[in-house]
Amino acid sequence: MDKPSRIFGRVREWEGLAAFATRSTEATAGAASLGVVSGRRRQGKSFLLQSMAEAAGGMYFAATEATETESLRLFTEALARHTREFIEAPFPDWNDAIARMFHSFRDRPGMVVIDEFPFLSKASPALPSIIQRELGPGGSGRPSSARLVLCGSAMSVMGGLLAGQAPLRGRASLELVVQPFRHRESAEFWGITDPRLAVLVNAVVGGTPAYRYEFTGEMRRPRSTTSTPG
Repeated sequence: MDKPSRIFGRVREWEGLAAFATRSTEATAGAASLGVVSGRRRQGKSFLLQSMAEAAGGMYFAATEATETESLRLFTEALARHTREFIEAPFPDWNDAIARMFHSFRDRPGMVVIDEFPFLSKASPALPSIIQRELGPGGSGRPSSARLVLCGSAMSVMGGLLAGQAPLRGRASLELVVQPFRHRESAEFWGITDPRLAVLVNAVVGGTPAYRYEFTGEMRRPRSTTSTPG
């Protein structure tokens, strides 16, 4: 699965996600798989996962800071839209929602991304344990080929999903942290070849890609290789 040209760098991340999304059912004993993606805000996690879901023909759902009822309604609509299945009414709770999601992906590996997962778990604290149960023996995930990815920027929450006595500890076959660009990669991303300017820019903005596109709108993009800051 080739990485789209619109994604700068992130080769390791893309390859890891692609391997997870296309992992054969034989490799998972015919059961669903869980992946956890985390990283600080503005590193491009959502952009990366949306692109992967699109390339893999998967489902991408971005949670919001809403009530459990509202989140269930939005998830119901997203699942019905993707699978083209008729779902008569919003799921009454996450027990039904997660079970139906796994049941909807049986014939071939299907990627399901739930972004901003901490919003959901905050409103519905039992959700991680529900997912754990459905991935376990007798759960709806056993006959499913879903490749479920939980993503979030709240590092303490995401790290806690797999730590200590957390319900999902030992369940994830993919753990990916999206880091800021390193110094050289950051310079290439900004289009800077002057080493001194690259160091100065990196000292100010680091390797956060959003600072170029979202915060500056490229209005103050560094200029030529001989440019120095005034």
